Amino acid sequence: MLALGSALAYNKSSSVSMICQRRNNVAGGRSRFRRFFFVLNLMVWLGLAITLAIAFTPLTGYMIKSLAVKEDIRQADVIVVLGGGIDEGRYLKLESVHRLLRGAQLYFEGRAKKILFSGGDPTKVGVAEATVMAQEARRLNIPAADMIMEKRSQRTHEQAEEIKKISEPRRWESILLVTSYSHMKRSLMAFEHAGFKVYPAPADPYEKYTKDPIQRLRLFKMLLHEYGGIIYYRIKGWI
Repeated sequence: MLALGSALAYNKSSSVSMICQRRNNVAGGRSRFRRFFFVLNLMVWLGLAITLAIAFTPLTGYMIKSLAVKEDIRQADVIVVLGGGIDEGRYLKLESVHRLLRGAQLYFEGRAKKILFSGGDPTKVGVAEATVMAQEARRLNIPAADMIMEKRSQRTHEQAEEIKKISEPRRWESILLVTSYSHMKRSLMAFEHAGFKVYPAPADPYEKYTKDPIQRLRLFKMLLHEYGGIIYYRIKGWI
């Protein structure tokens, strides 16, 4: 009887321990869920605050000041226009249009006898950016004989390298570099690293005057890309 009582007492104690353990597990699970929900909620509100700060404050204006490069328009051996992208319909994106128009303006001002369009097909739409820009340039009455296309590059660093190969047999040393205002600093450093004497000729600096909230968010993404690109290029030794 004594042994039976001991067994019953042990079983009762074990049952109580199991119940307590289960309650602790449930309580622990609830506690972890509360912590997870708190962190998730905090991240959502933090993300919203950052988004509002980008969209409704002059943050992007301050960011772009560090990327600004002063225009220096002079006579050069060639005008180099960097591609800014084409869409799936094979039309120039806004950045490419701005760059093309700036390059054409410099050509008709007589700043150089040749104009070079640079850009491959990084987004795989089936046609090189340089090809589309040259087609549009012909519509602006730029003679085909005065245009050169560089269609192999996929990034700014490669553009500098490929254009250097094109320039060496022609003995081009100085270039008027045309690209977007926010893209100019990294481009300038890449082409100077390639050995060119570079005269920066930024396209329409619309980035400086962006005030629309949606456009500010888009610009912020572009500026992060440029800051990250400069850091990456320094690490790789490309600038």
